[in-house]
Amino acid sequence: LNKSEKAHLDLLNGPLGTNWDIVLMQEPHVTTFRTIRTPMKFRQVYPADRQKSKTAVRSSIWVNEQIDTKSWKIINIPNTNDITAIQMNGPYGRLTIFNVYNSCTHART
Repeated sequence: LNKSEKAHLDLLNGPLGTNWDIVLMQEPHVTTFRTIRTPMKFRQVYPADRQKSKTAVRSSIWVNEQIDTKSWKIINIPNTNDITAIQMNGPYGRLTIFNVYNSCTHART
């Protein structure tokens, strides 16, 4: 989203809840209160250390609220605002989803 508030609001106001179960966000727009707006029908997954770090949050995950919270959990990735992860469990087995922000200006991620 390149931190664009307009692009972020376009996503929020679209039919995400009916079309998608999981949305991986890169460079979401962060409000002046250091929050990320989340569409209705979704749960927000932030980097675990977002309140501890002064760096921008550049990775987040939206999980559709129709997915039972007992079937997935947040994976803690410490010391970064560039990686979020969840792990899902079901009849298909275990699935781990990573959202990794890679900057094009350096190789530290």
